[in-house]
Amino acid sequence: MMFNNYKKLIKYLFLTPLLMAFQCDDELISTIEYNTYSIKITPKKTFSLNDTIWVEGRISAKAFDTAINDSIFNDNNQANSFYISKFITPTEHSNAKDAIDSFELIYEVGEFSFLGICENSKLFADAILDKDQLFYTYKLGLKPKFTGDFVISGLDGEIQNVERNLSISEAYPIDRHPKQIGFLNCEAVSWLYIEESTREFLFKVE
Repeated sequence: MMFNNYKKLIKYLFLTPLLMAFQCDDELISTIEYNTYSIKITPKKTFSLNDTIWVEGRISAKAFDTAINDSIFNDNNQANSFYISKFITPTEHSNAKDAIDSFELIYEVGEFSFLGICENSKLFADAILDKDQLFYTYKLGLKPKFTGDFVISGLDGEIQNVERNLSISEAYPIDRHPKQIGFLNCEAVSWLYIEESTREFLFKVE
């Protein structure tokens, strides 16, 4: 009797890992991998008060499901957010300040909203699905109200512009933070090494 029980125990111990393996295969965790935005900005360094700077973003309507190892339709598109700031006379810690109100916003494609606690700082672009259901797209126009030097920062995606006019920041050095932009947004300061980032576009309005 003890020998038979021992054989059953050995058989159980042998089969358990196999059963668990089959169970794991049947219960693969689905991980969704999303694409990133492709962003184009009107390719100029200097604009006039009569110009409009267009910011256009698009992202594939497909995502990748690791459980089935194939693409699926992405029905949960993420908003693309970014800051708009104006360069200012450098202080001890900052040289750029939030400046959405320096522009008339032209909502061409998509839906747009603002950071509730500080509407002059951060803007959210909700892309909409195109008629072919291949891409989510948005298009925003910035019509300047004032002259000055500006930076669109924190764009979550790949900027297609070959030239991003980074040299504009050199006219606003911060002694304590060389080669950095110090953003004063929502009364808080953050710093960025401009040459190490790929998410900024600088331009002039004259």
